[in-house]
Amino acid sequence: MAAGALLLMLLAAAMTGLASPRLACVCAAALVLAHAERTWTEQRLSSDIPAAEVEACGGAAELAGRLDSVAEVDGDLVAFRLRAETIRLGDSEERRTKEVVVVRVKLAKPSEQQTAGEWRRGDRVLLTGVLELPGQASNFGAFDYRRYLMKQGVFWQVSVQGLEQVEYTRVAAPWPMKPLRALDELRDTIGRLADRLYPGGDSGYMKGLVVGIRSDLDPVQFDNFARLGLTHILAISGLHVGVIVYLLLQICGWLRLTRERSLELTLAMMPVYMLVTGASPSAVRACLMAMIALGLARRHALKDGLHLLFAAAMVMLIWNPSLIEDVSFQLSFLVTAGLILVVPAVSDLLPIRWKGLKGAVAVTVTAQLVSFPVSVYYFHSMHLLSLPANFLLVPFISAIVMPLGMASLTLGGIWLPLGVIPAKLATLGNDLTFGIVDWLNGFIQWRTIWPQPSLLWVASAYALMGVGLAGLRRRSRRLKEREWWTAQAAQYEAQFAGASVTSPLDSVVPGAARSERARSLAKRCGFGIALTAWLVWGAQPAWTDREAAVSFLDVGQGDSILIRTGYGKRILIDAGGTVSFRKPGDEWRERNDPYEVGRKLLVPLLLQRGIRQLDALVLTHMDTDHIGGARAVLDNIPVRAVLFNGTIKDSSGALALMRAVANRGIPVYAAHESLEWQPDPSVNLRVLYPSADDSQQDSPVEASDKQNERSVVLLAEIYGRRFLLPGDLEAGGEIAIVDEEYASGRNGAGFLDGQRPAIDVLKAGHHGSKTSTTGLWVDFWQPRETVISVGRNNFYGHPSPEVLYRLESAGSEIWRTDLNGEVQYRISPGGTMRRRTMMTLTSEPHS
Repeated sequence: MAAGALLLMLLAAAMTGLASPRLACVCAAALVLAHAERTWTEQRLSSDIPAAEVEACGGAAELAGRLDSVAEVDGDLVAFRLRAETIRLGDSEERRTKEVVVVRVKLAKPSEQQTAGEWRRGDRVLLTGVLELPGQASNFGAFDYRRYLMKQGVFWQVSVQGLEQVEYTRVAAPWPMKPLRALDELRDTIGRLADRLYPGGDSGYMKGLVVGIRSDLDPVQFDNFARLGLTHILAISGLHVGVIVYLLLQICGWLRLTRERSLELTLAMMPVYMLVTGASPSAVRACLMAMIALGLARRHALKDGLHLLFAAAMVMLIWNPSLIEDVSFQLSFLVTAGLILVVPAVSDLLPIRWKGLKGAVAVTVTAQLVSFPVSVYYFHSMHLLSLPANFLLVPFISAIVMPLGMASLTLGGIWLPLGVIPAKLATLGNDLTFGIVDWLNGFIQWRTIWPQPSLLWVASAYALMGVGLAGLRRRSRRLKEREWWTAQAAQYEAQFAGASVTSPLDSVVPGAARSERARSLAKRCGFGIALTAWLVWGAQPAWTDREAAVSFLDVGQGDSILIRTGYGKRILIDAGGTVSFRKPGDEWRERNDPYEVGRKLLVPLLLQRGIRQLDALVLTHMDTDHIGGARAVLDNIPVRAVLFNGTIKDSSGALALMRAVANRGIPVYAAHESLEWQPDPSVNLRVLYPSADDSQQDSPVEASDKQNERSVVLLAEIYGRRFLLPGDLEAGGEIAIVDEEYASGRNGAGFLDGQRPAIDVLKAGHHGSKTSTTGLWVDFWQPRETVISVGRNNFYGHPSPEVLYRLESAGSEIWRTDLNGEVQYRISPGGTMRRRTMMTLTSEPHS
């Protein structure tokens, strides 16, 4: 459809004279060819393993083939890609295949780490495991790992338990893999050298900065850089390639090589650097542009940068059309194009006399502006201190730290002591960098959050930039003309001092000048109005949407419920968490970047939904599966108040969380029965449990390991709809609440007459455990719908069949996060309620 619309636009342009027929035909032919290549590429991305056969055998599979990537060992996990050659599903016959699958091997003992660390690309393996579909997004707007792999032609993953299920054979790699294996070994050598030169903890950072090896980068450190928009420093791009080209040309000059030989040697090193650094889209783009520029400079035919940029883009997209959807590719080319087009106009208008400072400011401002729409579309945030952070740190890192890092690795590769001094100097620079980054991250309130915009919003941004660029260029020309006329007037005055002569500026008609100024003012006002409207459109302020929402997020075996009131207040009830069962001596199993619900899932979801602050964070109790992600939330989103059950659990996670709350000065309230809160006219929250204990009001917080029995129970009434949220409350608490409700008769005269206080949605207590959601509880509340927050294939056996039968017998419609993903309810001001779910079990791989 889009291709057809573009063809019609080209036809219209040719018919109206906006484009010559010849140009329109060339563009149409290019469009048709591009569309055909994309279609052909997508058709090739298909699986030759039937999903029905995999399901029939329960996923049991035996695969043989070659390692198609580096085997990455992280704690008790080994991950790599396998280019399979044969496959056997269950008891079926072995057959040929060309499938590329992701393999994840769970190690059983520490010695297996060293064994797996010796595996190399191109080696043969025969493994037995469970073939399954990669995980897909189970929350609205979350990252979809399955879709990500499908774009790369990977449709299956294999889970293997222990190295005894893997038969490994070291063999000679086929010739296409030999250069890649050599580069893998070179990267490993560089990594080990960096570990020796930087023993103080910044080894992972220097590997990412100099060579693009990001596997050992501290995830917390990476998040700190990401919040300030500094991750491009750790992605090999034009900044790194520029430094490499400069250093190579300088070395060639010191060696007294000719200009031609210097350019040829530098050009020849670009593919090597690109492959050594991992050949990311930004690295490929920068190296291709450098190669084209160096080649043209060698022939004295160097053209403007836009030709180089689009030539590099064409080469990359012809090789892999799906790169157009890669965020790294998009940002790399957009920012580079913006620097080429916009920096000269911005630089001309900056009132800075020092040329070097003016250029640095123009580059930093332009890069921030050009990347802003795409960054908001993918990452949903922009720190107001990103501009000064980039202005201060990028020149410092690129001019000092990065060359020192390159020198330390180069000299250390020759003889280790030679690299020690530049490594120590680079470490001092790193300490300064990390200190500044940590300090700037303390200003959490300066981070702006943007909800998920539409592609039309992004396109409108670049249309406004085009209009703004035209205006900047026009103003720059006028300023230059005014300067020229002023200089001419000064010459006239100096030449005809004391004589009666007419200045060139006197010929300007006053009325015409006023008219021109009026038109210019009108254009600026129009542009300002359009820009303001675009910002409001992107910010999506609360007054544009009066619907309330209750979202039962899928956080695995845990709870997290997000409430949006009709006036834009946000309340998060629990924050999920990953339960760890590590025993003493199992420290070797710890991973460098473990899956943590708060950092990996919850915070990105909150950002994607434009949540700039939480008016309340309710912790129903202190078990890890309810509070584990709260620390990441506190680190990223301002929280106005914390409500908890009045007790503390003697665990490292709970104590660390409450210390973090106290350090941030967040008010903390102990929730108890009879407490009621109305955030705005659309919502009323009432605490049903735990009961108030007057004797404990002024005493220290009680320590309790039995947290389920003290879960905070909330009854939320939203535009007349009622949601009952009991945390992990057990049967004893349920009985206490029902008794209290009977005694108080708080539910109105109808209840006193014997009618039950039916609620619209009940969250099943304790993930559907048989110790909760008792018959008394279900019979009393008569829920029309029930949501069970439960993890897939959990070993607790949740939800209990007894609970499911009890709810079904009561006529309650059941929704489960393990089967349906996120369950979201939207309530209109009139009380109309709509429900939607992710329905995660419906998609299958292409065949």
